[in-house]
Amino acid sequence: MIPNMPFRSSYNKLILFIVLCNINSTGFASSCDSLSVNGADGWYPYFARQNPNRLGIMGDIVSRAAERSGLEINLKPSIPWKRILFNLRYGNLDVIAGALKTQQREKQFLFSTPVHYAELRVFVRKDRRFDYSHISDLKGKHGAKVRGMSLGQAADDYAFNNLVIDDAPSPKNVFQMVASGRLDYGVFYWTTGLIEVERNNLTAIVEALPNAVSKEGLYIAYSKNSHCQDEIAQLNDEINRMKNDGSIEAIIQYYHSAVAAQEMEQSNGR
Repeated sequence: MIPNMPFRSSYNKLILFIVLCNINSTGFASSCDSLSVNGADGWYPYFARQNPNRLGIMGDIVSRAAERSGLEINLKPSIPWKRILFNLRYGNLDVIAGALKTQQREKQFLFSTPVHYAELRVFVRKDRRFDYSHISDLKGKHGAKVRGMSLGQAADDYAFNNLVIDDAPSPKNVFQMVASGRLDYGVFYWTTGLIEVERNNLTAIVEALPNAVSKEGLYIAYSKNSHCQDEIAQLNDEINRMKNDGSIEAIIQYYHSAVAAQEMEQSNGR
């Protein structure tokens, strides 16, 4: 019997390993008390964290879908956008409330169907404006965008091969560099950019050029490496139902009205 003891010991270890793996796959790994959610800062009306009951268009879509599904969400603290993408990729975050879909991101994340659309625009100093009708008009100029931000797949491809675009840590930094004359332009979301310019008292200096760089679909992004895959599927199914029953459109219209009222108030106050 002694010659068989090493084999029997190895066999017992193998059985123990299989049992532990089964426990992990059916027990601990499947437990999901809440879905962790984050979104881009400085992105109103698409995402905001100032009011816990109003998280912007994309944030409200996620929170309402979770509520309707009986799911809990855990809104994570503000961190840089590129770190948010990193966390989603490696399963340290379950959901991003609002992102563009690109070929690279589609390999890394899961996505909802598009729930809204947004225009990206070129922002410049008013005394240094230039004609813009196509992204090729930015060639030979020096620009910036938020680090990790996509301009849309076609614009990203062109920019990678033809443009000089610095990465800035926040929208505020982009607009401050444009206002100071350090850059020829910045690229950001149109509506959000106008709000950010106003917030930083730059309306006399910075403006958006009239033609869009791109008009992109906005998606809810999910981690492929989250241990909450069943809950993610449940949330996504509810988002689809909200698209069909008009709930998402109602959220969008609420924020469009709020932005319009804000712009009217600012205009009257000038």
